Amino acid sequence: MSGQPTRAGLSADTANGGLIARAPYEWRSFARFLRQPTLPGRADISLKGSARALVPLFALDMVLMALVLGAIGVAAAMGLKLPEHMLDELALSPVLIGFIVVGAPIAEETLFRGWLSGRPGHIAAVLLLLVGGGAFLFASGPVAKVAGAAAALLLAGVALFVWRKRPALAWFQRHFRWFYGASALLFAGMHLTNFAGQGASPAMLPLVLPQFVLALILGYLRVHRGLATGMALHMLHNSVFAGLMLVGAS
Repeated sequence: MSGQPTRAGLSADTANGGLIARAPYEWRSFARFLRQPTLPGRADISLKGSARALVPLFALDMVLMALVLGAIGVAAAMGLKLPEHMLDELALSPVLIGFIVVGAPIAEETLFRGWLSGRPGHIAAVLLLLVGGGAFLFASGPVAKVAGAAAALLLAGVALFVWRKRPALAWFQRHFRWFYGASALLFAGMHLTNFAGQGASPAMLPLVLPQFVLALILGYLRVHRGLATGMALHMLHNSVFAGLMLVGAS
């Protein structure tokens, strides 16, 4: 034995390498990022860069969603009883569709990934928005609700302006992989509330696997292509599923 690869092995390696090389650049970049999540110095927020990333990553999102939902569908066909989704009991009005397609992506990207840049202004702004949301929900009286939310929104804008040129915090950069994973887990876990009243259990976790996969893609987009690009992909993703719900309801 010479210890050298066989011709068949070389052919297989070459073929695999060729397939990888022909994959869209953003797919390869995303795969490298998943293997070793690192925070880049600054996102490329140019329109050209965002457009170049959006199309292949939306295609990847649809492929992965088809695989995950297909597996869940097979499990259901084999007799697994799936809990009812909250949206099954709601009428798909234009307002609800607008919230699903536009409102939810903007709010969720801001809260779950707006801070993933690790920059002080972004972290402070998201924390202040959370405080403002809490004030709006829990303050007593309409004046207090509006005043609290408006003050938090104003302070968030001040934080973004004052710290707009500050780089990512050093400790955030060192531990970025944990923040990236945590943001994806929190995003997926939040969607367990779509099955409210079913009783939380570990068996329900596979039902939010689509949201977890989506969050991994959106986290990559956030730090490489900017928050607006992540919002755009999130809107496209929700548009597809809103369309499927409309077809199913017709």
